[in-house]
Amino acid sequence: TQDLEDAVQDADLVVESVTEDLEVKHDVLARAERAARPTTVLVTDTSSIPIDDLATALARPESFAGMHWFNPPELVSLVEIVPGPRTEPEAVEQLVAWTRALGKRPVHLRRDIAGFIANRIQYAVLREAFALVQEGVCDYADVDETMKAGLGARWAAVGPFETLDLAGLDVHEAVARRLYPLLANDREPARSVTALVAEGDLGCKTGRGLYGDYDDAAIDTLRRRRAQVLLALEQLHGP
Repeated sequence: TQDLEDAVQDADLVVESVTEDLEVKHDVLARAERAARPTTVLVTDTSSIPIDDLATALARPESFAGMHWFNPPELVSLVEIVPGPRTEPEAVEQLVAWTRALGKRPVHLRRDIAGFIANRIQYAVLREAFALVQEGVCDYADVDETMKAGLGARWAAVGPFETLDLAGLDVHEAVARRLYPLLANDREPARSVTALVAEGDLGCKTGRGLYGDYDDAAIDTLRRRRAQVLLALEQLHGP
């Protein structure tokens, strides 16, 4: 259906996944809440907006939380469950149970924070990656290969904190003392991204991005490779 009220009127769970704009989300969430039953759990799939900022549009913030999926959601098992300051524990328990019943792997945040866990880590990595490229240390392909053949592959098997325990915390402490003062601390997006966006070059969806021009065959190859690797990891890790 394309009718919001019709979609939510008999639902136990409503997931909002509209554009990452506070006013748009406020409007859709408020309309959904008015049309849904009082017992409905309403969640947002925002990837960066604090849950409490979105809850200001609602009459029942106790039944509202974040449920952050990852693209492509049919292949990525992680779902972040993010309560707001007024979310009832029972609503969080329901969300965790529903997520597990779908065969996904929920991570329950203890408190609301912009960007949650995954995007805060992802954007810290991206900030450093863009800085390395801008400083002439490497190019985009070097960074992608480093992640696919090294860090990403290792962290897919053993998480970053497990990796530190395996390597030795004394080694981490020594390297951290040396590197932390040298890491990028930019407060704005990378200049290369800003320039491309200004030109309307947004990546695969417009046919041109960081790697230059994309045709349909190149985009299909990227998506197929992503799907193959994610499926292999899902089979390896299991539910």
